[in-house]
Amino acid sequence: MAKVERLSTFYLFAGAAVVVLGLVLALVVLPVPDILWRLHIADGLLAGKHMYRDVLEVNPPLWFWAALPAAWLAQNSPILPYHALIAMNVAGIVSATFIVFHLAKKTPEPSAAAAAAFAFLFALSLVSVGDLGQREQSLLMACGMWIALLCARLDGVKVALPMAILVGVMSAYGFALKHYFVLLPIVLEAWLLWRQKRAWRPFRPENITLAVCAIAYGLAVWKFTPDFLTRMLPLVQTTYFAFGPWNGFSSLERKVHLATQCLFVFVPMALMVMTKERRPFFVAIAIAIVVCLAIVLFQQKGWRYHFVAAHGLSAMLSIMILHQLLFKQETGTRVVLPIVAALTLIWSVVALPAIDSVRSRGEVVEPLIKSIIAKEPEDSRIFILSIGPDYAFYPLAQAGRTYWSRYYSMWMVPGLLTLNQNPKLEAVRKVEKERVRAEFIEDIQCSRPNLIIGEVGYVRTPNPIRFDSIAYLTEDPAFKAWFETHYRVERNIGRYPIRRLNRAVPPPEMCAPAPKRP
Repeated sequence: MAKVERLSTFYLFAGAAVVVLGLVLALVVLPVPDILWRLHIADGLLAGKHMYRDVLEVNPPLWFWAALPAAWLAQNSPILPYHALIAMNVAGIVSATFIVFHLAKKTPEPSAAAAAAFAFLFALSLVSVGDLGQREQSLLMACGMWIALLCARLDGVKVALPMAILVGVMSAYGFALKHYFVLLPIVLEAWLLWRQKRAWRPFRPENITLAVCAIAYGLAVWKFTPDFLTRMLPLVQTTYFAFGPWNGFSSLERKVHLATQCLFVFVPMALMVMTKERRPFFVAIAIAIVVCLAIVLFQQKGWRYHFVAAHGLSAMLSIMILHQLLFKQETGTRVVLPIVAALTLIWSVVALPAIDSVRSRGEVVEPLIKSIIAKEPEDSRIFILSIGPDYAFYPLAQAGRTYWSRYYSMWMVPGLLTLNQNPKLEAVRKVEKERVRAEFIEDIQCSRPNLIIGEVGYVRTPNPIRFDSIAYLTEDPAFKAWFETHYRVERNIGRYPIRRLNRAVPPPEMCAPAPKRP
C-alpha cells in the first residue's frame, strides 16, 4: 500500500509539472492558422455576423461556437483571445483527467488509475503542442473519458448517474466535431457488446446523453445555420478535391503516403504483444488508435494535427505499459525491450514534434508575403488573393492586420476552374464559380484595400490546374473596368502580382465597416 501511495504522489506532482510545461509551450508557440481563423469567426459571430452568410467556412459550426466564450472573455477583459482559449483548454484537460482518474480508481488495480490519469494528462498537454485547440485534441479527450467509462461498465463498477451524463456531454463534443469521429463510439460500443454479450445494455445514461446531444446539435445546425447544409456542403463536395498539397497525389498515392505515416502504430501493438497485455483499458486504447488512423485514411489528409488523437493514445498506452513494467520490478530482455520501444515512441510522437514547434515558434509565414506586408504602413489595408489560408488569412493575422474577406482563402477556386464529370456537381460548380467571384468582388470593392496581392501558379492534382486569382475575378467585365480604373499595376514579386490603389482617381466608397483586428 505504501508503494501505491508513493506512486500516486509521484504522478500527482509529475502531472502538475506536465500541465505547467504544456502551458508554457502553448504560450511560446504561436497559434496555427486554423486556430486564429476560429477565433476570428467567433469574434465575428459576437459582432452579429451569420456563419455561412457573412463568413463562409467549410467546417460545421460546433467548433466555432465552442470558441465563443474565449472570444467574449477577450472582448470584455485585457486577455488576448488565444490566451483565453488556452485557459479554456487547460481547464478542459484538467477536468477530463480527474474524470478518468475517478473512473479508473474504481477498478481492482488502484495504482494503475494514477498512471492512466497521468498518461492521459501527458498526452493531452504535450502531444498537441503547436496544434492546441485542434479538433483532434478534443477527440483524444473524448476517447480517454469514454474508454474509462466503458471499462468501468465492463468491470461491473457502479457509476453515478451525474458522472455518466457528464462523460456523455463532454465526449459528445469531441465526437461531433467531424462526422468521421462518430466511428469511435460505434466501434468501442461494438467491442463492449462483444465482451459483455448478453449482459450488454445499450440504453445506458451515457449513450442516451450522447444521442440527445447529437439530435440537439443536428437541430441547432438546421435552425441556426441552414446555409451550411444548403450552400457549403455542395460547394465542398464540388471543389474540395483540389484543395491542399495532398490532393496533388492520386488516390492510391495518398493512401501509400498516409500508410507510411501510420507505421508508428506497430510500436504500441508490439508493446501489447511483448508484454502480453490483455486488460480491457489497454485493449480499448489499442482499438481506438487503429480507429483514429482509419479516420485519417478516410479523410486522405496528412497534416500533423490529423494524427494528434492517434499519437496521444499511443503515448498514453506506452506510459501505462511502462508503469506496469516498472511496478512489477522485473528485469531482463523481456522488460528492457518494451521499455526502449515505449520511450522511443514517446520521443518520436511527443518530444520531436514539440521541439520542432518550439524551434519554429509555430507555422512560418511565407517570407515573400511577410516582406510585402512589413513594408506597408500600419494603416494600409491589404487584401491577399491566395488559394492557401497560410498565404491569405494567416500572414495578416500574424501581423495584426485587419482581414477583409468572408472566406478563409480562395481554396475553392482550383476546383471551380475544373469541369466535373458528375452532372449534378457540374451544375453546382457553374453556379458557385460565378457566386464566389461575385462575393470576392464585393469584399474588395467594399473594403477598398490600398494593396492587393494576387497569386499565380499551378495546383498539382492528377491533372494540374493553373490558377490566376486576379484573372479569375477580372473575367467579370464590370469589375475589370472598375479594377483597372482604381488600381495600378506594380511589378510582380515572385508569383504574386501586386496591384496598388490609384491615387490619381477619386477613391472608391467603402461599403463595409472595418472588422476587428486579430
